[in-house]
Amino acid sequence: MPSFDIVSEVDKQEIDNALNQARKELATRFDLKDAKTEIIPEQ
Repeated sequence: MPSFDIVSEVDKQEIDNALNQARKELATRFDLKDAKTEIIPEQ
């Protein structure tokens, strides 16, 4: 029976890009205009 090893690598730059994109999306969406949102990454 074959086994599979799963390896996860985290690219911090990609995480930063995703967070910045989400912040931009929240800031510019009309339906979320008055929403008080904040995205805080865990360290």
